[in-house]
Amino acid sequence: MQHRDPLDGTLDGAVGHALEAVLFDLDDTLVDHRGASERGLRAWLAGLGLADDPVTLEQHVERWLTVEARHYERYQRREITHLEHRRHRIRDFLPGWDLADDRLADETFAGFLACYQAAWRAFDDAADAITAAREAGLRVGILTNGEQAVQENKVRRTGLDRLGVPVLASSELPAAKPDRRAYHSACDALGVEPARCAMVGDSLRHDADGARRAGLVGVLLDRRGSQRSAAVPRVTSLRQLTWRGRGAA
Repeated sequence: MQHRDPLDGTLDGAVGHALEAVLFDLDDTLVDHRGASERGLRAWLAGLGLADDPVTLEQHVERWLTVEARHYERYQRREITHLEHRRHRIRDFLPGWDLADDRLADETFAGFLACYQAAWRAFDDAADAITAAREAGLRVGILTNGEQAVQENKVRRTGLDRLGVPVLASSELPAAKPDRRAYHSACDALGVEPARCAMVGDSLRHDADGARRAGLVGVLLDRRGSQRSAAVPRVTSLRQLTWRGRGAA
């Protein structure tokens, strides 16, 4: 694989041996999760009458993303279930609402969920990146923190399922990223040694650096050009990942 990164050097120099496989993160790497969250949230809040002015709306968006991150981390640490994390999110986001009843909390969250799912989109470089890797003879998988059924549905509804790439979600693995067991389990599923597998994702902690610490080749996808890392190669688009073919790094 080749890429040019004026900040962090080249992957060629960092690998030094042949790659046989690549794992792609899903949310905000292949699929625009943040964009879908923002678009879905705006539509949902408008339906609730909570989007009266632009400033308040943006405050709601930032608060939603903060609440999501807090409780999703708890879910990934397996302190709470996936369903419980949704209930915590909606109750924290709407503290003035009477959502003590689980059924009512679930119904309220479902309103957001429908808007969020309707806004799912794959990035325009996602399918091409997977296709290019497979055409180069590499084994390809999607390694994602999340619930297996939810993430498979996301892959299906964004059309990425047509590529036939396995989805390896943390709910079915011994642990979530950045625990090394997540990467190693994914490598086992692809039948490849960790040192011969690259992990490409938007999170330095969960994808690039976590993978590097687990013995894989970590590659940071920095679409906004806002992250810096001297420890891992960095690209700003999946189109910057070019594969020279099986047996080449």
